[in-house]
Amino acid sequence: MSVRLSIIVPVYNVEPYLEHCLQSIVSQPLAPSDYEVLVINDGSPDGCAAIIDRLAKAYPQIIAIHQNNQGVSAARNAGLDRARGTVVTFVDSDDSLEPNSLPAVLERFEAANLDILYTHIQAVDENDNPVAHDYTVGFDDVVDTGFRHSRRTFTATFYHKEVIGDHRFPLGIPIGEDTVFNLKVQAFAQRVSYCSLPYYRYLLRGNSATKAVNTDKAYRGFRQALDEIVHFQKAHFLEHTAASRYFDAQLLLFLDRIARHHVVYSLKASYFNDIARWVREQQKESLLVSLSATYPAIHRPYVVFWLIQHGFRWKQRFRTLLWRLKQGLLPRNKNEV
Repeated sequence: MSVRLSIIVPVYNVEPYLEHCLQSIVSQPLAPSDYEVLVINDGSPDGCAAIIDRLAKAYPQIIAIHQNNQGVSAARNAGLDRARGTVVTFVDSDDSLEPNSLPAVLERFEAANLDILYTHIQAVDENDNPVAHDYTVGFDDVVDTGFRHSRRTFTATFYHKEVIGDHRFPLGIPIGEDTVFNLKVQAFAQRVSYCSLPYYRYLLRGNSATKAVNTDKAYRGFRQALDEIVHFQKAHFLEHTAASRYFDAQLLLFLDRIARHHVVYSLKASYFNDIARWVREQQKESLLVSLSATYPAIHRPYVVFWLIQHGFRWKQRFRTLLWRLKQGLLPRNKNEV
């Protein structure tokens, strides 16, 4: 039997935050029969499993799913495979919902007959103080196609289950898996909009583990994302002009991550040559030309790129040295003048 809404909550190692997250969902003024909360314990080593089971006994809309640790993509996919809702959304287990916000956002989605609705996100710190970040993506009164509407990678987004179809979060991409999922689903969407009503509180955890974006594992994930996007476009939208611009923008996003976190960061010839070979094979040299405005000479031969980037580094070191020397020569207080 279907319900109006499925909320998917992947859980791993968030014991201090989990109960607040789930209470913020089940306290919404929405009939329990209208929605389900699929809470996927992805082999969490802390006390999350006990919290999930306890709350699942107290609230009939909570469905507890326990699995061995497989990563956040596999956890979200487990939720998608079980979801009965006509509408599907996600809540990360250290985040929360604004009080009394869910019904209005869901009604906006249903009334406008949308495929995708981007919600308002408020970043907060550990003390629940607002942090200034702008996650706006569109306007309340504008409904557009997936190719024309702006995108955002946060999973705090409402999707019609039919537009999701068989799409799932890709495995093997540790950073940016939500980007790949969203861009595939949005490519098929005909009605996309944004809702500015307060809804989602995104916790910026100061003590959370920083994703190792500069690692070989992250690089392989970014490369997999590039290949998946190209394969998806060729399979579904090969002769579509608007699609070309749409997918090129997403490829540029991942190429920028590779350039910033791997090519420029390490100056390794292996990274540089691998990307240069990939853009030649895919006939996407224009994307590297676009990136050269931010990363000079990235579209040139490696030796030219290496010399220019080293020149920038030495120039920055020289400026830093001059600044330090200047600071050391300045008098510390008026009595020293």
